[in-house]
Amino acid sequence: MPPLTVVQSVWNTTFSGEYYFNIDTWRVLLLVFLIMILSGIMKETGAMEDLVGSVRKMFVDNRFTIGALPAMIGLLPMPGGALFSAPMIEGLSDEAGLNAEDRTYLNYWFRHVWEYSYPMYPGPILLATILHVQLNELVRSMFPLSMAAILGGSIFGLLRIPKHLKKGLKGRELTEQLFMFLRGFWPVLLIIVGYVGFKIDFLYVLPVTILILGLTRLGYRKFLDVSWGSINYQLILTIYSVLVFKDIINASGAVDDLAKVFNEWGVPHVVLFIILPMLIGYLTGITHSYVSVAFPLILPFLFDSSGNIDFSSVQLAYTWGFIGIMFSPVHLCIMLSAKYYGADITKVFRMMILPSLVLAAVSFALYYFT
Repeated sequence: MPPLTVVQSVWNTTFSGEYYFNIDTWRVLLLVFLIMILSGIMKETGAMEDLVGSVRKMFVDNRFTIGALPAMIGLLPMPGGALFSAPMIEGLSDEAGLNAEDRTYLNYWFRHVWEYSYPMYPGPILLATILHVQLNELVRSMFPLSMAAILGGSIFGLLRIPKHLKKGLKGRELTEQLFMFLRGFWPVLLIIVGYVGFKIDFLYVLPVTILILGLTRLGYRKFLDVSWGSINYQLILTIYSVLVFKDIINASGAVDDLAKVFNEWGVPHVVLFIILPMLIGYLTGITHSYVSVAFPLILPFLFDSSGNIDFSSVQLAYTWGFIGIMFSPVHLCIMLSAKYYGADITKVFRMMILPSLVLAAVSFALYYFT
């Protein structure tokens, strides 16, 4: 790309748009900004301690608490959600003796186990629109992939942690811990109910949740102090850099050229379902990017002999696109998790190979045997 085109791409990432700024860019930055504040306030008010403590006591095996917490936060389909769950498993990780790479891998992996089949994520919603199919039908066909992600992450992540079993809770003890769970989880639950139940945008429901939690438990002055102290400006700058890089990749035409080359080479359909979504996912690090670019190009090959959408082919392409995203160094969540824990991203990617193979094996089984 000529230097002037690169500069123009950076400018467009920041300032282009109807209101003289790029809404998509500033939306992501603002959401991460709000997540930092909510996380800090939950920690300061004890809500995070209540949540983590209750889940730890209710689970018989502490290893699975480490996977359950980021998976619960994964029900919030917002950019940078891994930053929200990272502090939650920190104490548990200390007890288990996990290093920075272990923590990053487990937080990152389990944060994304629902993105294959949770109907609130942009990927399945956009894919159902492109395919002209019912969202519930698409989600049902891809639910085994979420189970495969949980299985792979458990076998090659949680089961490597030393086991510490304890007696299960009953009666009054269980009721008390359920109450403590709700006391800690209600901010997240409020966001889920607002977004899923009432279709309220995160940019509205997050600030409301922050104000209710912060002002009622901390008071005005301490609320401002904690909010200010929760913001990591270096992290926000890192995220902005990732968004700039993503837009430069798109502006360069590299993604479109990839699709054209594969079509001209006459690549077999199954290879096309794997390579094209995976490369686009890897380059962009965003689900709706590979869905919106790859699937319209492979759409003619996604029909069965009766003229209906072949969901086995759809899930194969979606899975490999998502594997590309999970291994993308420009994926916000891996950047946020690695930055938070101080982890080496290359080592984290190596740890993800085996669970990804489990996911790929299930996807191939669905493709060839269903």
